[in-house]
Amino acid sequence: MLLIALVLLVLYFLSGSLQSPIQNAQRDPIAFVAFVIAIILGITVHEFMHAYAAHQLGDDTGRLMGRMTLNPLAHFDLFGTLLLVVAGFGYGKPVPFNESRLRSSSSVALVALAGPAANFVIAALCAIPLAFVVYYNCVLGIFNLVPIPPLDGSNVVYGLLPPRQQYSWRQFQQYGPILLLLLLFFGGRLLFQLVFGPAQSLANLLVGTRLF
Repeated sequence: MLLIALVLLVLYFLSGSLQSPIQNAQRDPIAFVAFVIAIILGITVHEFMHAYAAHQLGDDTGRLMGRMTLNPLAHFDLFGTLLLVVAGFGYGKPVPFNESRLRSSSSVALVALAGPAANFVIAALCAIPLAFVVYYNCVLGIFNLVPIPPLDGSNVVYGLLPPRQQYSWRQFQQYGPILLLLLLFFGGRLLFQLVFGPAQSLANLLVGTRLF
């Protein structure tokens, strides 16, 4: 399933339908370097906070698997990184957790929200000196709230569902990458509006002026 998603993503990129950060690197190398720094920082802290939140709520799975770390290599995800390269948004390797060890069902939502919340905190802390960090962390935070596995929004929804519906929701997990690609193919304009529009508005609000 993942291999099919990767092939479709590469084909979509080669078709010229996406304006990727790499394509813009020659035109604005400083912006590209800022993008790389912002993304590495954002994803690393994002995934670390998932593991940390789970640890605080009773589950040490992420910590024992070496995910409660600020080493970016521990959070590398092939498909999520390719999305970043070709589309400008993506995700790190999802941090595993054992739901049965968490204090309550709603703890799943708290663990899922910890990552996007970390991006928004980084954005707020860097609002004045590092405008690009602000913007791309807003992009990461909002994109990861989309309720499609393996994005955090999926676990937010899962944690808020009644137990009977939670099992059905989990069955869609394996189809997440394909669903993301279908959304890019057939609803790319809508996805960009849902992610980049609010991200720019939030970044502008945090900085206090229009960034772009």
